[in-house]
Amino acid sequence: MDFKITSSWNEYLDFFPDERKDIYYTEEYVKLYESSIDEPVCFVCSEGENYMLFPYLRRRFTFNGTVYYDFETAYGYGGAIFNKVDEAFMSSAYQIFANYCKDNNYVCGFVRFHPLLNNIEQYDTIGKLLVDRPTVAIDVRPSEEEIWMQQLTSKNRNTVKKATANGLQFIKDKDFKYLDKFIALYNRTMQKVGADDFYIFENDYYYKFRENIKDSFLGVVLHGEEVVSGAMFFYSKDFGHYHLSGSNPEYLYLNPNNFMLWEAAKALREVGVKHFHLGGGSTPDENNSLLEFKSRFSKNRYVFHIGKTMFNSEVYDALCAEWIKNNNEEKVLALRNHLLKYKY
Repeated sequence: MDFKITSSWNEYLDFFPDERKDIYYTEEYVKLYESSIDEPVCFVCSEGENYMLFPYLRRRFTFNGTVYYDFETAYGYGGAIFNKVDEAFMSSAYQIFANYCKDNNYVCGFVRFHPLLNNIEQYDTIGKLLVDRPTVAIDVRPSEEEIWMQQLTSKNRNTVKKATANGLQFIKDKDFKYLDKFIALYNRTMQKVGADDFYIFENDYYYKFRENIKDSFLGVVLHGEEVVSGAMFFYSKDFGHYHLSGSNPEYLYLNPNNFMLWEAAKALREVGVKHFHLGGGSTPDENNSLLEFKSRFSKNRYVFHIGKTMFNSEVYDALCAEWIKNNNEEKVLALRNHLLKYKY
């Protein structure tokens, strides 16, 4: 069985059928999150016609005079993918990955798995697998009429009709002409909801996204000349995704977000997407208001899993002890369940 760590891995995606890969696994996507401390790499393992790809962000740091590493998958969804269902290969490949990490001073790793790919097979042979929250996806394979009548709730259909009657206009902005206005809208929304720094991005992130993620568009909702809502969408052959979103609170009475998601679903269906993933709620709570909003578009539920792997518990415990000593009680309490809390 062969393996390597590489910064170039797109060529291997050709060995994967469409239903077992997604845009989250491309170099272009993972490299959006490259920083001075996070290096995008991919663990590639192969045997015959079997392939495993595991892209992640590797962090190098020094603790007590020794160089260590940890990793986490990029914003959104990730985890290892396999081009075939072969449990023996999956288990062996994961074990090779774990051994590599132990031999190369990795402390731990954090994984956000892909709900639609459900790529959790065999991960529990090297780490702890946890259910995080439900997510929602619209099946956009049927006709537009079938989606409208069978997946959207009747109340949501009426809401979208009213938004249309109120003169809202949807623009599929492939050229990202509205990008600067969207950035301002998104940042304003995040500030309003008191979002964590994890959800805040520098302007360069958006410009890099525009240049690198070709299968993407801005969904922009106008009321007259005013941009009242917007979101970033991207897609692969099978899967479309609702990425970042922002709206003007002064116009929420017009229900621009309901209107936007319906129009985006139609736009993604037109380019051949099969499943439009809306994601989950802002918390794991089944009664979360954001989850409830997304559920108005479909009853199709999926499960978002996270994974935690420990490679060196002794160093990890020492890192956490030092972090606790250097931070206030409020921060320690807020991040107590975060595997990589010592990074912050």
